[in-house]
Amino acid sequence: MYADHAGVLFGYFARRVGPDLAEDLLAETFHVAIESFASFDARRGGERAWLFGIGSNLLRHHWRTEQRRLRALARDAARPPTNIDPLLAVGDHVAERLDAVEAADRVIDALAGLSPDDRTLLFLSGWERMNSSEIGAAIGQPAATVRSRLRRLRRQLRTTATALPDDQEALR
Repeated sequence: MYADHAGVLFGYFARRVGPDLAEDLLAETFHVAIESFASFDARRGGERAWLFGIGSNLLRHHWRTEQRRLRALARDAARPPTNIDPLLAVGDHVAERLDAVEAADRVIDALAGLSPDDRTLLFLSGWERMNSSEIGAAIGQPAATVRSRLRRLRRQLRTTATALPDDQEALR
């Protein structure tokens, strides 16, 4: 089981909380899996979904670390590149880049404001390419509920990303 699933679990954890904590979470996930293997029921989903369910539960306990990571991503997105010569003309692309940075900030803030359960849904779907049945098995919800929640979350993030900042809305 470890050989089959450790790589994808580690990748999932590393994207969520960074590589150092990912190693700890991977070890903890398999520790819990070994201790609770008697409760594994293949009829509810495969090993992958079961392990992602355990891992997702462990991630809930690390919410503060994840929130700090999302804030750091927002700071990095706002930081201007350092390899641009300030004497060169940059033209109209500056406004586009600034708009993109603002949109990225809004989406990252929206992600940070989501509940840990909602972020887990988005990350399992987007990063791990799990379908609604697999996600449902991992988190213990019907696939239809997962699909509905994902639609709502994606619509919410799309609206957030395309929304104008408060000061620009006043100009319209």
